[in-house]
Amino acid sequence: MELASSPVTFLLLGLTILVSWQAWTRPELFEKLLHSPWRIRQYREYYRILTHALVHGDGTHLIFNMLGLYMFGRYVELVFTHGAELMPEVVNWNATTGMLCYLVLYTGGIAAGVLPSLRTHRDNPAYRSVGASGGVSALLMAFAILNPTAEMTFLFLPFFSLPAFVWIFIFFGLEHYLSRRGGTGIAHDAHIYGALFGIAFVVVVNPRFISQFFYAVSTYFQ
Repeated sequence: MELASSPVTFLLLGLTILVSWQAWTRPELFEKLLHSPWRIRQYREYYRILTHALVHGDGTHLIFNMLGLYMFGRYVELVFTHGAELMPEVVNWNATTGMLCYLVLYTGGIAAGVLPSLRTHRDNPAYRSVGASGGVSALLMAFAILNPTAEMTFLFLPFFSLPAFVWIFIFFGLEHYLSRRGGTGIAHDAHIYGALFGIAFVVVVNPRFISQFFYAVSTYFQ
């Protein structure tokens, strides 16, 4: 598949990098956009549920999330927007609908990722979080369902390559363990809820995707 046609992914990349960079030099912008359950509850600043994905804590945080958006988002966008041409037996919508579905997948993952903190930290004015991890987790799961036998490596280590469907289990197992252990300074619950949204959305928006997933996994072992 040709991955050049992915305008929404590149738009999201450019916007996130630009806003994050601006927020690092303008603390008031950083504070305005970050996720704060307390401020959302007290002042009804609901926009923070999405805008926190545009800002990141530092360069490393931004690079990791943008790499995930770049690697997984391009493929998912291509399937969603050009699937009717590439696999008409599976996708039966046009490019415009596919683009909207892709945006809902990404932004829905971002919103779903903050659900746990909206409940557990609603009375904590000190709690804050930033980053697009919920949306990237949703894209990762969507990628794994749409292309389950694709070989994926851990931290670009070629000797640690496994099919994408195996990484689904590794992802949830590792995130659950780290969330229970705590002390990482990372909102692992955002990763988990974003990923769960990604799976649910792909299955609901087109049940044929999950049928294709199980078929691909079953033939992988033959």
